Amino acid sequence: MATPGHIRLAALLVVLALAGSLAGCRTAGKPTPESSAPPVPEQYLQVYSTLATALDKFGKHLDGKEPAEGFQVTFGTELLVANANRGPDLLKPQAIQGVALFLDRFQEMGIGGVTIAVSYPLYSPDFPRYEEYVAFYKQVAREVRQRGMKLDVEAGVVFANTPFSPFEDSFTGFTFEQFKTIKKRMFEAIIRDLQPDYLNIGAEPDTAADLTGIRELLDPQKYREYVDYVLDDLEKGKTKVIAGIGSWGNLAYVRALAQTDLDALDIHIYPVVGNCLANAVAIAEIAAQNGKGLVLDECWLYKEDRLAASGVAAAPEAFKRDSYSFWEPLDKQFLTEMAQFARAYRVEYVSPFWSNFFFATLEYDAAYEGLSYTEVVALANQVTSINVVDGKLSPLGKHYQQVIAENAGGE
Repeated sequence: MATPGHIRLAALLVVLALAGSLAGCRTAGKPTPESSAPPVPEQYLQVYSTLATALDKFGKHLDGKEPAEGFQVTFGTELLVANANRGPDLLKPQAIQGVALFLDRFQEMGIGGVTIAVSYPLYSPDFPRYEEYVAFYKQVAREVRQRGMKLDVEAGVVFANTPFSPFEDSFTGFTFEQFKTIKKRMFEAIIRDLQPDYLNIGAEPDTAADLTGIRELLDPQKYREYVDYVLDDLEKGKTKVIAGIGSWGNLAYVRALAQTDLDALDIHIYPVVGNCLANAVAIAEIAAQNGKGLVLDECWLYKEDRLAASGVAAAPEAFKRDSYSFWEPLDKQFLTEMAQFARAYRVEYVSPFWSNFFFATLEYDAAYEGLSYTEVVALANQVTSINVVDGKLSPLGKHYQQVIAENAGGE
């Protein structure tokens, strides 16, 4: 079953190549114009209309909710240049340079935290060059702390044996019991080494099941068993341990996780059609009813107008669409509503995923239809690379900066 996790990482290596190409680039695409977003191409009108309707409906719901008095939200974003799916590229000298540069730009925007994927088996003692990966992530953590930002670590598994990652490790024969034991050891090491503010031990059990082949992860009660095993005698210090589901998932997971010793429940929000946004509200309500904190450490507007029978409709084309500036009004509305949602439902931390688009998107060109997702994103990244160096935000980046300024403080 294809999930937003699969689609989201379909061209991650291309996006993350920014760490090694932050200067000296020539743009082959038209950057986002500073004026209003261009007209929506005819072939995207139906999707655009459906998404606009869903966001308008959610906006009306949020308008009827009073912000939680005195509650402060930390607004973060994904630190894509430190994502574990980059593999050996993380160990190149320019990788940490890219980390520092992006952190500087995020700080200038008012962003208060970053989310990074630190995944198995990369963060496992028997993995090649393990000590080098540990040293890299320790340096990332130091760079984050030096800027007074929060650190959220998502500790899943790499997208091995897929086009989305260079890793070829096989999970064949990987049992549920092995999964529990190995992941707990990894979590202990991450807490010891990085001391993150948040450690996400699992937010998309459906994606984890697909990647590992462990079918027990598709059972909410078995998933609770895994979480209980991890939390038992875990020395977490000041780290808040969290877990949850994508808003397209089964709420039975959330009800089960609410009965554990997790510090907070987690949500990933991408699709806005179907019951996805209603599920997000339901998750927030379950968290409140059970005295749990709430974290939204991945969100972005998914440019599809329906869900497939097996989950979210999965195709690289869906994320190829993110590169085009004509989506800007909807992307802005989505970010605004995620902030409203956080204020109304006491979400501690909010982290939009595709942070590269805070620096550049492309003006749509019909010629792009003949290009692959990877090729289109590469064009956008050429503009992004220049703008990150120059400290120039896209209109969407300026909007997120404004959203943070207006919503980060409590009342």
